[in-house]
Amino acid sequence: MCKKNLLRVTIFYLAVCVCLKANAQTDSSVMLMNEQRKINVFSVGFGVQHGFIFAHSQDVQNTKGANPTGIEAFFSWQKIDTAIWKICNCFPRNGLLLAYYDYDNRILGKSATAAFFLEPSYKLGKKTFFSFTGATGFSYLSNPYDSIKNFANRSYSTHISVYLRVGVGVWYQLGNHWWLNTSVNYHHESNGGLRQPNKGINWPTAGVTISHQKYYPDYISGIRTKDKFWKSYHPRWDAALFGTARRSLNFRGESTRLPLFGISVTASKQVGRINMITLGAEAARDEELHVKLKRDSLQASPVNATLVAGHEFILGKFLFTQRIGLYLFDKTPYHDLVYHRWGIQYRIVKNFGVALTLKAHRHVADYGDLRLIYSLQKNL
Repeated sequence: MCKKNLLRVTIFYLAVCVCLKANAQTDSSVMLMNEQRKINVFSVGFGVQHGFIFAHSQDVQNTKGANPTGIEAFFSWQKIDTAIWKICNCFPRNGLLLAYYDYDNRILGKSATAAFFLEPSYKLGKKTFFSFTGATGFSYLSNPYDSIKNFANRSYSTHISVYLRVGVGVWYQLGNHWWLNTSVNYHHESNGGLRQPNKGINWPTAGVTISHQKYYPDYISGIRTKDKFWKSYHPRWDAALFGTARRSLNFRGESTRLPLFGISVTASKQVGRINMITLGAEAARDEELHVKLKRDSLQASPVNATLVAGHEFILGKFLFTQRIGLYLFDKTPYHDLVYHRWGIQYRIVKNFGVALTLKAHRHVADYGDLRLIYSLQKNL
């Protein structure tokens, strides 16, 4: 399967290169027309990352001292047209990240990752850009918890886990076709609470990437506009239904999946070209928590309600969300008072969207969920 996927990616890259070469041979009038449209510059990059495991709880102290090393491949498209510059004074990049990590620890093993990433880039100088990155996807982990073969692994218990990444970097132009990127990143992997144990893997890294573009783009170097057009925008209201299925042991000790479902209402106000602040509330019922309470002989409700506030990066139809939640109603003894939630939302049409989010208490993931979102915003 891996060889087939690699072959498909290679064929795809070659096909894109052929298309770029064909475009480069068009006359100047056609190029001028293309410059007036939305332009996406394709690039491919390869890099290496090295860091250390953050052993965030007593349960995962057996991973302390490990130094993961990863090799990565990036396939990205960067918008460089006038329209996107007027919106954010930046050149956003998005694409596919493929990575392979050796965790330098027998208990943790190795992983292979495929993720979608968003990376706004800001021009610092003629040849230098600053960028920040958010990525989410899935990882295949080689050595999950096993009560017999790998009972010491408290970090993950399924082969498939959710991958999250945030980072910052500096791009430097080496030539018309080559770029050097240095970056620092924070990575997280967990199964979103689908199976226990699930303390997660957390590791910061630093690394370098070499990237190649088929042709040199004409980056806009105009004056940054100071027009605060977003001040007249009305707030956006989102109503969402969300849910997931969590693995648990029933009263007979049998493994089963139990539903978690909830609702949320959020108001968002734009405060910058690509920035929004959010305030809302959500409530959820967790059947896995209900079973856990009964198993521990506790009389408490499996329903909780929270106040949430946060921030969103606006990147076209994508929103990268970060939120802090405060429990207003939680009668269980298992949770901290505060949690954080990360997610990526995609607007399918004007009023409807979907999102994937991950909720965590400190450095331990609680669960991941899928959200169906209805949005309302008055016209200007």
